Amino acid sequence: MNEGDSMKKSTISFEAVIVAFVMLTMLILVFLGVISRYVLHFSFSFTEELVCAMFVLLSTMGGALASKENGHYTLDLITGMMKPKMKRVFLIIDTLLTCAAASVLLYTGIIMVKSQMKIGSLSIALKIPNWVYGSFVPIGLAFILYRSIQFIVQLQKKSEEDEK
Repeated sequence: MNEGDSMKKSTISFEAVIVAFVMLTMLILVFLGVISRYVLHFSFSFTEELVCAMFVLLSTMGGALASKENGHYTLDLITGMMKPKMKRVFLIIDTLLTCAAASVLLYTGIIMVKSQMKIGSLSIALKIPNWVYGSFVPIGLAFILYRSIQFIVQLQKKSEEDEK
């Protein structure tokens, strides 16, 4: 059992709902695209556009969900040999590095969205402004940052409770 296991709650998070909705929507869109291509011999080009955009949202919200539940891949060979206190320090350092990376990507994502808004480019199939799809990047990264900070706070609270 790792540090994050004891902090998991049985409630369904906002990220889990988004991930489930996006996965279901992507499945339906891809299924409709395949059926239209092979049965109707007509391709719905908008399905590919939406699925690609939704994949970005799925990836970033999945990352936020993993941050919330400490579900990212870890190198258990190293952490498995550590004492609980040292393992907690390692988890905090690891999560702070995640926060640093998410912060840099969030900043560049916001710059990207501003650039897309300034240019006024539209998507090919649906003629939706590209910044709408591009905004999935900073939104997801903001959730990753929030959940990572939340994890550190919960880890610290658990540490204080263990010391009492």
